[in-house]
Amino acid sequence: MRRLLVVLTVLFLTGCGTAAPPATGMRIDNCGRTQVFPAPPKRVVSLNQHATEILLALGLGDRLVGTAYPDDNEPPESVAADYAAVPLLADRYPSVERILEAEPDLVVGGYSSAFDEAEGRSRESLERKGIPTLLLSESCAERPAGMRTLTDDIAMFGEVLGLQERAGELSAEIEGRVRAVEQRLANVPPVDVFVYDSGEQAAFTLGGQGVGNDALARAGARNVFADVPEAFADVSWEQVAARAPKAVVLVDYLAAPVGPKRAYLEGHPMAAGTPAVRAGRYSTIPLVELTESIRFPDAVERLARELHGA
Repeated sequence: MRRLLVVLTVLFLTGCGTAAPPATGMRIDNCGRTQVFPAPPKRVVSLNQHATEILLALGLGDRLVGTAYPDDNEPPESVAADYAAVPLLADRYPSVERILEAEPDLVVGGYSSAFDEAEGRSRESLERKGIPTLLLSESCAERPAGMRTLTDDIAMFGEVLGLQERAGELSAEIEGRVRAVEQRLANVPPVDVFVYDSGEQAAFTLGGQGVGNDALARAGARNVFADVPEAFADVSWEQVAARAPKAVVLVDYLAAPVGPKRAYLEGHPMAAGTPAVRAGRYSTIPLVELTESIRFPDAVERLARELHGA
């Protein structure tokens, strides 16, 4: 009888130790929605390249079971091999059926467009199917986003995925590289810059709300459309001419390669008269570097080098 009681006690204690976490679990407030994670997700789908690169840099590895909508063909060397191993669900956004085939227990979006209600991919719709969602905070920021937005999201992912130590290391690496550039540029006057993404009837440019604007500022550039309260926005060519930028940053990505953009500016009656175009002062930067991504310090270093030689 004593032996039976011991066995029953051990079984009871063992059961207590392995019981499923309470249904409440970890609660995360993200872009106006509260997500609950009983345990770290084991099958994650990421719907934009910059979000995918963050997850890989955190060491998510084979828990990342799908990605979509690549913006370029050259991920950073630090994550390139892992990125190539992630199944590509679609060149643009996948259908909700394709997402469900991957059996995710978390779907991450880099842009709010990842969760398109009309396409059946809204956050609410996925959550009704039992799949939590997270969105990079730049897409819902109520005030200008920046490096702090990025490091806060890295900390959030670290907490949700059980990768807190690596999240702290990654944020420290990013902040250290950026601080080094800022120290080199401490006494350098900024250059007025126009960022040209795309567009002919209007110019699609970088506004002051997004992470990219913060990257420019830290690299010794003054975004001539920093007063526009959006991450990216259309502006008129008359406005471009009136603001007389001293340099142009051409944005490069798969859907809008940089090749024709310089020629278009040089043939445009208003853009061609700006000091930047007259002087032929151009920089080129991948779109991913101007979004909330692990490439934030790459953008700062690249722009500082091309604008100031620093």
